[in-house]
Amino acid sequence: MTEPASRGIAWAGAVNLVGGATGSVVGLVLAAVVGRQLGTDGAGTYFVVVAAFMIVSQVAELGADTGLVRFVAAARATGRPRDVPHLLVVAVRPVLAAGAVVVAATWVWTIATPDGLVDAPGPLLVGAAASAVLASLTAVMLAVTRGLGDVLSYPLLQSVLLPVLRLLAVVAVVTVGGGVLAVLTAWIAPVAVVLVLATTAALTLMVRRCGSLRPDPRAPLDHVPSTGDARSGLARRFWSFSATRGVAAAVEILLEWVDVILVGLLTSAEAAGVYAVVTRCARAGEVVQQAARVAVGPQVSAALARGDRHEAREVYGLVTAAMIWMSWPFFIVLAVFPDAVLAIFGRGFEAGATSLTVLAVAMGLATAAGTVQTILLMGGRSSWQLADKSAALAVNVALNLLLVPAWGIEGAAVAWAVTILLDTALVVYQVQHLMGLRPAGRHLWVAATSSIAVVGTTAVAARVVLGSSTGVMAGAAATAAVLHLAAGWVLRDRLGLVDLVRHRSRA
Repeated sequence: MTEPASRGIAWAGAVNLVGGATGSVVGLVLAAVVGRQLGTDGAGTYFVVVAAFMIVSQVAELGADTGLVRFVAAARATGRPRDVPHLLVVAVRPVLAAGAVVVAATWVWTIATPDGLVDAPGPLLVGAAASAVLASLTAVMLAVTRGLGDVLSYPLLQSVLLPVLRLLAVVAVVTVGGGVLAVLTAWIAPVAVVLVLATTAALTLMVRRCGSLRPDPRAPLDHVPSTGDARSGLARRFWSFSATRGVAAAVEILLEWVDVILVGLLTSAEAAGVYAVVTRCARAGEVVQQAARVAVGPQVSAALARGDRHEAREVYGLVTAAMIWMSWPFFIVLAVFPDAVLAIFGRGFEAGATSLTVLAVAMGLATAAGTVQTILLMGGRSSWQLADKSAALAVNVALNLLLVPAWGIEGAAVAWAVTILLDTALVVYQVQHLMGLRPAGRHLWVAATSSIAVVGTTAVAARVVLGSSTGVMAGAAATAAVLHLAAGWVLRDRLGLVDLVRHRSRA
């Protein structure tokens, strides 16, 4: 048993949870700095450019990051570690080519439309596109480390270092009176530093765990007599999976950010700024899901590669219960104290209180489905996910076009809630009924009931008796956290937490 495997899911999940939580907190602090310094209007311009950056970086990955996690983990699980260097080469070349196309297209677009959609100069937008491509390469390099069983590089670099560097750079800029363009430049710049560190980590780990940065020319891949044919076949299988995932990932990132852009186009930059902060608050609760995805992905891929469906089911059930127990308290507090949460970001943002409640409830329900997206992908069903995400995107855009002109940001929130619940329902059906992987229900019900009874009761009682303010919210959250942890300790066996901590991958 390898060292990473022996540490189990709890260790990997805890590391990624701490890293993700740190990144989420830093991200919220950064949003508060931007909101307070730039106001709702400036924040709107900032978040529209950030949305474009995130979309470009995700699209340029072409799905290679998910493909590397799946194929590298499978190569290690089936005794073929020397496939890994070839997989990296196969992944990087198309990403570089796509990046060159993205930068060139951005340059042409800035010349053809000098006024653009946002108040930002062409050189900044071209630089943002180039940095987005660097972010794509960073994701590819960190995917190699994840597939090789390293649970530290991704959270340290992507979840902690990058957000911290961005926060420090933005704070430095606003301290000297910089405006929205200077803030955007400061937000973009740290990507290059993280790419260098991610590349170093990936190559070092490959030498340690694969023996070389070159494929073994004496060992045919996948038991095919001709090494050249085998490598060609490996590349075809890699991209037949990854390309489909790349399209799905592009649709997925559009789902995350397109509503911010549409709110800006259909209403105003000010409304886009408020709505962007609302969505960032709601998505901060995804830190548990992201940690679970990073921790579970390689183990599910390895289990399914070995045909060990029992372990895949066990992982699914234990992690889903833990996700509910850890994430629902956050969403409950958001739903009960939305105005107090948004007041932290400055004047004018409280207008998004109703939207935040809607999104918090929807996110909580979606989290109860567990890591179904990861299971679908690691099971090789990337085409299913593409169909799901495409349907969800079509519904989201249609609902935004229908509801935003009439209801403003509340309409956008309803559109997003319907979209995420529809997408989740589709994936749950596919994983549980078509793939036949169903989690045990006992742990899930205990986690949900405990969270509502302890945290929900405490938060609602505090709001009814003391009203809504930042101080009341903080006090209620702290009290609920203590009671929730105590209840978790008492119910640790029924929650499945003991089994999760003791779980060891069979890789």
